[in-house]
Amino acid sequence: MSRSIIRFLPLAALAVVLSAVFVVDDFLWEGVVTAKYFWFAGAMCVAVPAVFSALFILSRGKRGILRRTDVLALLSATYAIVNYGILNGWPDMRFWLFLLMIPLYATVRAVCEDETLRRQLPAIVLLVVLSEAILGLMQLYGFARSHHGLYRITGSLFNPGPYSGFIAAGVPLALGYALNKKLPEAERGAGIITLIAALLVLPAAMSRAAWLAALAGSIPVLRHHLPASVVSRSAKYFRQRSVRIATIVMLCVAIVGLSAGLYYLKKDSADGRRVIWSASMNLVKERPLFGAGFDRFSAVYGDAQAAYFLDGEGTEAQSLVADSPDYAFNEYIQTAVELGLVGLVLFLLTICSLFFRSHLLPLTSSLIALLVFAAFSYPFGVLPLSILFVFLLAASASSSPKLRFAIPAPLQISGIILCLCITAYGAYRILPLHTAYREFSTSQMFYRAEAYNEAEKSYRALYPLLKHEKQFLFEYGQCLSKTERYEESNRVFEQFLHYACDPMVYNCMGNNYKAMKDYAAAEAAYTKASQIVPNRHY
Repeated sequence: MSRSIIRFLPLAALAVVLSAVFVVDDFLWEGVVTAKYFWFAGAMCVAVPAVFSALFILSRGKRGILRRTDVLALLSATYAIVNYGILNGWPDMRFWLFLLMIPLYATVRAVCEDETLRRQLPAIVLLVVLSEAILGLMQLYGFARSHHGLYRITGSLFNPGPYSGFIAAGVPLALGYALNKKLPEAERGAGIITLIAALLVLPAAMSRAAWLAALAGSIPVLRHHLPASVVSRSAKYFRQRSVRIATIVMLCVAIVGLSAGLYYLKKDSADGRRVIWSASMNLVKERPLFGAGFDRFSAVYGDAQAAYFLDGEGTEAQSLVADSPDYAFNEYIQTAVELGLVGLVLFLLTICSLFFRSHLLPLTSSLIALLVFAAFSYPFGVLPLSILFVFLLAASASSSPKLRFAIPAPLQISGIILCLCITAYGAYRILPLHTAYREFSTSQMFYRAEAYNEAEKSYRALYPLLKHEKQFLFEYGQCLSKTERYEESNRVFEQFLHYACDPMVYNCMGNNYKAMKDYAAAEAAYTKASQIVPNRHY
């Protein structure tokens, strides 16, 4: 095999991993979401050995380089795993996917230590974003179907919010390609086309967080490509007091105007997020250091929101926009809730370690955009955006300060073996569930037709494999309730509450208690439901 083919192999392997964003399978339950799990796990099984084997041949056994961000990222991941093991309970899909992010980070970092490969890696991200933007435009004009009945634009995702975040992260990269006159015309052309497509699709998707993210990520790109004469002239004028005051006033007016416009564009949505953030901060106060446990936000948030309104902290207007969310719509607050201040500080240190250098890599500006988007949405709860985040983080880490020692050969080999083992374990836990998700999709036909006896038989067989899925547990509990197995139904609903705190589940449990003539327990369950979401009546 020629060296040119070997050099192409790592980039091709990473492209296959990133292309998980495109995968949709209508025969799986929630196939827009779950099909990506299986592609990602399978792609990692191919990518990890392929990348490390190719790089070993290309580097001829040269020692790897360890950087400051690598150490902090490893500490953050290790802390999250330990936190999960102590506070959560049993592994589930999100945990297995999180584990696969560790070898993904290692493979991207290894690729980026090769100068030639590092220069070519942004092109993969650019082409994926361009493909998603084109798909969004096709959906907008009716040439492709949306994956959500309420929205015209979702790309290959389930919702325009995460889709917009994915596109917004590509805007700074596309802008950098378009402005970089040193690049070949074909690459600049690809950047210009991607930028135009993204700017056409983002306004139609109506995601305020994505607009802010694209703007924030583009600022350092514009600053980098401004002519030196313009920068020096601007700095000269800014030294004048009157110019400084006028500039500050104009910036304040622009920020206030922009904030007010974005707020009133979707006022109820913004007010709802304020309720979530306020109630979540009470959770942080209750468990400040280590949090409630990795992936436990949805499970503990309902009680916090109920207490928020019972204690009189929430207003009547806020009670009208309250809901039972699965996410905090702010990854920093959600990290503090789940992993405590220890986890949040480790995460922030990992991010901050990238910005100690004056020169930022092209992908770092895209990372800035994604981090801004994370302050208003839930990108880490969506697999393609999590993969993109790890790509951008690992690529940006290649410019963070080096540690003073190289990785010894035995430790380097041990790290590769560990990555292979983690990949094999994650795939072992994820890939066998493909059939279960397909059967669940088929069994739902019985549930929707109210053939609860047939549905219950199918769900009982699937329970050992899908007991981590909230929707499955809810439907299984309903089947048991409709077939008058009330105690067993409530046990399933209690397991649901390990993952989420939905008022509908408390209502269903109340119905079960009422059927068993346990009226005190039924009343308590109904009351709990009304406290979690005060505006919702059944």
